[in-house]
Amino acid sequence: MAEFTFFLDAEPYMMTGAELAATEQDLIDQGVVSVDIPTGFGADLGDRIPVRVVGTGAGLRFYAKLLRISDEMQLGDLERVIAAAD
Repeated sequence: MAEFTFFLDAEPYMMTGAELAATEQDLIDQGVVSVDIPTGFGADLGDRIPVRVVGTGAGLRFYAKLLRISDEMQLGDLERVIAAAD
């Protein structure tokens, strides 16, 4: 198991309604154990929203794809966290 915090740009996150193209069961099946998505962001959509995810390496990679993470720095950090947990 590993924990990783994804940082999402607030504006696109809020515009999509923070909806994922997966059900809770899909997340469980892929190895995601828990997700902590903060609420209460104000009108300043310039913020980045931290989304904490606990799961297997495969689960964290699956969640990154759901969030459409393309930032090479975040993806590199994710792989380092997964490697350290293994």
